[in-house]
Amino acid sequence: MEKKVLVIDDDTQIRDLLYDALTKSGYKVITSGVSSEALPLIQKEKPDLVLLDFKMSGKNGLEILKRIRELNLLIKVVIFTGLEDKNLEREARLLGASGFLRKSLGVEAILKAVNQILQRETSYQKEKILVVDDDKSICSLIKDFLEKKGFSVETAYTGEEGLEKFRKIRPILILLDIRLPGMDGLLTLKKIREIDQNIGVIMITGLKDEETAQKALELGAYEYIVKPFDLNYLELCVLTRLCIVSALIEK
Repeated sequence: MEKKVLVIDDDTQIRDLLYDALTKSGYKVITSGVSSEALPLIQKEKPDLVLLDFKMSGKNGLEILKRIRELNLLIKVVIFTGLEDKNLEREARLLGASGFLRKSLGVEAILKAVNQILQRETSYQKEKILVVDDDKSICSLIKDFLEKKGFSVETAYTGEEGLEKFRKIRPILILLDIRLPGMDGLLTLKKIREIDQNIGVIMITGLKDEETAQKALELGAYEYIVKPFDLNYLELCVLTRLCIVSALIEK
């Protein structure tokens, strides 16, 4: 059955570009340039996914997303924006956004994100993820969850083992605990980045480690998540990073 996508953006040019790209890819597309029409259109059209611009006149994208969640509307939402703002991205994920993309990545990256989100069962079959954490139960939990989503997952329990497996399997993404015995997460991150500056690394941290997590971002980590974390939130972080990687590869 034809998938339906709703595009809400007050920029006519971007709206038209997305309409053309999505239509050519086989989606049924509804568009609007008015933020106040978002909720009525969602309730009327019941789209499979909503592409929602963050910065619009009237309510912004996050305000609309928050209202969608308050109404318990189970719908996939991708926020896209021209802003570079990690806090904004984190807030969108906490509200349950299925993706958060920067417009600078281009229409093709947004289209690829839509394809990945609506076709998750087959999107990740060949993608490798490395999980490095000395807590074997955490490794097992993440591995089981991500493998059910179609990823191929390897685990390591020390920084040294993680670095060795990184060299061997060359994953597309690494989930790396900050507190590791021996070589800690920050040093492991630094050594990984010396080998590959483009690798996506998501740090895993405890509540008391957020200052250290900020240092990890300065060293090139893509994001950090705080234990105990929601697995669906973890998936959103992974998905957003993969969309960015896909766009960089295509460029």
